[in-house]
Amino acid sequence: MNAMNKLRARRGGIPRVMAVLLALIAVMLVIIALPSLQSFSERSQRIACEQALASARDGLIIEYFNTFQAGSTQDAMNTLDVVMPARPNICPSGGTVYLVRGANGIFEPVCGLHAPDEKQRCRLNASRARELLESSLTKAKKKSAEAPQSVQIALNGQLLDCALVDKAVRLRRGTATSNDYEGIVAFYGVAGEGDFPVKGVKAGELYYFIYADEDHCAIWRADDGWTGDAYQY
Repeated sequence: MNAMNKLRARRGGIPRVMAVLLALIAVMLVIIALPSLQSFSERSQRIACEQALASARDGLIIEYFNTFQAGSTQDAMNTLDVVMPARPNICPSGGTVYLVRGANGIFEPVCGLHAPDEKQRCRLNASRARELLESSLTKAKKKSAEAPQSVQIALNGQLLDCALVDKAVRLRRGTATSNDYEGIVAFYGVAGEGDFPVKGVKAGELYYFIYADEDHCAIWRADDGWTGDAYQY
């Protein structure tokens, strides 16, 4: 290869090296920016949810002052269906919207993902999860006498696995305080199986349920109702 060809080879190689370096730099910049972009996205979704809930709240207040009747939870849901036809999609993140009666009798819409009161959020999600679990167990019981090892329920736009256990889970607070669990978890036990007695319900029926998010947990027993740090004030 003569001197001219070597010079051309070097000149041809420089752009390729630069392209690789630029690509690596671009990847690094994206990796660095991802947390900020995610934080911005979460903040935007939270704000959008708050605005949607404010509209729902206004609709419930107007309806209340039109009738001067508190009504039932179903009445409040019917009102939202009128003022906000897309009620199931109020939260842009898919959060389940609950209706909580305030001290003045007017229902307040609360998001299962974005409610500022962490304990209230855990209580609402736990109660809804238990209702969905019981409904699924009733259907499953028609097909088999044995409780399923795991039941999937839809909550806050996600599928949540409720795993069958034969004794109480050693979890008294949120999963962030535990080395054994992370994220959102749910477990259930049936009366007459394992350590769970036949008390308050018939054998084979739901006796024990625990729901925990990162911050708090809620525990339900058929003979004792709800406990857990989400219920501690």
